[in-house]
Amino acid sequence: MPLTKKITELVSKKYNTNITIMGDYEGSNNTSILDDTNGTILVVSDRDQFYFKDQNRNLWLSVLDPFHIDGKQHHPEIGDSYTLNHGVQYSFTTKEAIVDMASSYFEKHSDFI
Repeated sequence: MPLTKKITELVSKKYNTNITIMGDYEGSNNTSILDDTNGTILVVSDRDQFYFKDQNRNLWLSVLDPFHIDGKQHHPEIGDSYTLNHGVQYSFTTKEAIVDMASSYFEKHSDFI
C-alpha cells in the first residue's frame, strides 16, 4: 500500500478515547497521532519528516540533515543510532518503517465498536 494511503488510513480511523489525532495528512503541514496515556506518538511534518516515539521515549526518525548532539555534528544515515547522555536512543530509518511501527502500535487502540 502506498505510504500516503497508509498514513491517511491511520489518521482517519476511530480510536479509543486515549488516542488523539491532530491535523489530517491530506490538508495539514503537521499531522500527529498520540496515545495520551503513555506519550507514544507519530508525527509527520511537511509530509517529509517522520518520527515515532514509543512509551520508553525511544525515537525513530526519517533521515534528517546533519544535526548537533552533545557538542558533535552528526550526519545520520538509515540504520544509525545515537544514545543521548540521558539514555534516550534516536534511531534513523525509512519513512515506511516508521509508519509500519505506528500502524502496528495504534491498530491495537482502534475502536471497532
